[in-house]
Amino acid sequence: MVIATDLDGTLLSDSTSVSRENLDAIKRLYEAGISTVIATGRTFFEIPEELLECKYIEYIIYSNGAAVYQRGKGVVFLKNIDRETALGVCRILDTAETFVELYTNGIPLVDSEKFNDEGLSYYRIDPDYLPEMRRSRIAVKNLYSIVSHPAFKLEMFDVFFRNMQERAECMHRIKTCYPALEITTSMSNNLEIMNGGINKGTGLMAFCQLAGINISDVVAVGDSKNDISLFRSAGYSLAVSNACEELKAISNGVICSNNENTMCCLEKLIGKKVLV
Repeated sequence: MVIATDLDGTLLSDSTSVSRENLDAIKRLYEAGISTVIATGRTFFEIPEELLECKYIEYIIYSNGAAVYQRGKGVVFLKNIDRETALGVCRILDTAETFVELYTNGIPLVDSEKFNDEGLSYYRIDPDYLPEMRRSRIAVKNLYSIVSHPAFKLEMFDVFFRNMQERAECMHRIKTCYPALEITTSMSNNLEIMNGGINKGTGLMAFCQLAGINISDVVAVGDSKNDISLFRSAGYSLAVSNACEELKAISNGVICSNNENTMCCLEKLIGKKVLV
């Protein structure tokens, strides 16, 4: 068995930290022959250090499936958005009031003019996530101009909208002009845009192929809409109690909340033979 877990709202508490209890459970599960794989919308740079250093986690699926990292080998799977498509998406986003993040080489880049307390508040970014943003974002000038550079590689757009009507209009235009692109969301006012055929589910498939794992042996755990593809690909799925209703509806069951040590909960279910 393999457990594929989301981070924010799932493995991480509301304070975006990973508990010692969860880390200890990951170790015990590993020693019992059950591996844990991270499947997150975050960039690699945003993965908590405790998880990066945890020798009981060998694989990390990040940027919503655009990349897979293997301990000791580095990035073993990567699919970027091509430059012309990325530039076209930038032109559409430039018509709205947005806070854009560009995920590149495992790093989140943001506009230095907007990356301040006033800007983060103006674009209505979830206060619980602000400490992580302040820690991990790299502020640059002329954000969009970077995309046109021949050497630039874009894993994903993460876009926060001030106005929800503009969000809907941009999503419609992007889907119309670039129907192959994958679009999902994990927060109330954002869009996450990946290359065609890229999502957490395809990232899980790539991992399984690389690791020689039967995908039917994977138990997926998550909380947000960007976990839907993960749940549909895995053999079994469990939503945390704080998950969105869309995810709960397609899950095989609901477990504890993200603040109640999800890995410990899974360990108990396995011990009771509820998950075999």
